[in-house]
Amino acid sequence: MTHKTVKELFANDIHRRIEEVIKVDQTDEQILKDELAEYVVTDSLRGRFLEILERYNETPNKPHEGVGIWVSGFFGSGKSSFAKYLGLAVEDRTIVDDGAADLFARRTGDPKVEVLLRNIAEHIPTEAVIFDISTDRGIRTGNQTITEIMYRLFLQDLGYARDLDLSELEITLEDHERLGEFRQAYYEVFGKGWDTEKGKVAIAVQQASRVMHTLDPDTYPTADSWRESAHRRADITPGRLAERCKQLMSRRCNGRSLVFVVDEVGQFVARDVQKMLDLQAVVQNLGRVGRGKIWLVVTSQEKLTELVGGLDDKRVELARLMDRFPLQVHLEPADISEVTSKRVLSKNAAAQQYLRDLFSEHRGRLTDTTRLTADIRLPELNTESFVELYPLLPYHIDLRKL
Repeated sequence: MTHKTVKELFANDIHRRIEEVIKVDQTDEQILKDELAEYVVTDSLRGRFLEILERYNETPNKPHEGVGIWVSGFFGSGKSSFAKYLGLAVEDRTIVDDGAADLFARRTGDPKVEVLLRNIAEHIPTEAVIFDISTDRGIRTGNQTITEIMYRLFLQDLGYARDLDLSELEITLEDHERLGEFRQAYYEVFGKGWDTEKGKVAIAVQQASRVMHTLDPDTYPTADSWRESAHRRADITPGRLAERCKQLMSRRCNGRSLVFVVDEVGQFVARDVQKMLDLQAVVQNLGRVGRGKIWLVVTSQEKLTELVGGLDDKRVELARLMDRFPLQVHLEPADISEVTSKRVLSKNAAAQQYLRDLFSEHRGRLTDTTRLTADIRLPELNTESFVELYPLLPYHIDLRKL
């Protein structure tokens, strides 16, 4: 038997970069494509994706309010990947000249997924707003709500200012067909484009106020008039969020559905009754107003039942939150061995035969020298596990899950 080095056994380059933590707000197209190329869809994951895509696909013919999807799993279970790639696939975002739907369908290897995603792309064009709520908290007050954070990121996705006062100005000007006039006046005054400068909020608010004075001196008699009248008046409620999503999608993305993918919601709302109630109001209003045109996908380390059960105050009222997330996906540790073997330790065809022969030749000695005594039942070494997990042993993976 010809001896081989370990690196000769693997199907993929062992020196390639593999992202240790999947960031849902990653927008670099090459990184996204590499992530999708590495994504392993197990049988259980495939079943859950199918369930969600079938429900999403039938919604136009059966409008409903059940638009909440709760994805849970412990740290490292792949819940962020699940939610992120679901959002990218239904949006069919272009990733380095390829559609995310096609890239994702290929990873699942399931013709049903391919057909569903093709039909969704053709008949239910979708805009996906994907972000991590644990990192997107740069708003005006410390008393942050899911409602405000979602609204701010939604506005930014549609091209409005991220600051709520500035975006409200843009929406109002757009209502009166004067936004173009405002942009032109801003350029004439400051010599720069409004869309490139509005992100510098502290300066942009004062500059916008000066431009409004120029455009409408009767209403805004001084350069500070608009700023003083508008400051912190752009309040947002769950009901208003839903109405604005419907209104602005019709204005800037006419005919498209909307999917919010919000990572780490469980951590954000945990043991906070008011934030839980805010989340309940958000998903309830998105369902009521959107009737299947606006969806909310969230992730959490804990199951929804565990989060609600851990609250004594208003538990009965919060129990209604369960009904707002009819699709609940919990990712089990059982998938880790399969994901590890296929994503990291996958062997080429020659190596698989080589390792089978190697195991057959040394079966007795390998079984004796790798046996581990423990209070828990650990998987035994056999031909298949030896080939799939080499150079690791089966219990290396199981001990990692504890």
